[in-house]
Amino acid sequence: MPLAIELPDELGHQLLQQDNVSQFVQDAVKKRLLEVRQSDAQKNNLITTNEHEHLPITRSLIGILKDSNLCINDYKQHIEDKYL
Repeated sequence: MPLAIELPDELGHQLLQQDNVSQFVQDAVKKRLLEVRQSDAQKNNLITTNEHEHLPITRSLIGILKDSNLCINDYKQHIEDKYL
């Protein structure tokens, strides 16, 4: 997909000095998007942002308790009730 962007002159000159500008830009954009996804995941308290690393069942459960009213004390009480 063709895309036109505006760059400051100095940055544009540096970019044009690369051997393969297209590949360089693709790699830079992929890296930056991954950083943004990881940052967003940390903000949302997710363990990882790469859903492809999870099995389908695990992937379907990610975030399921996000808006619940459960806390760690609820979990501890459940474990206590179950095993004691």
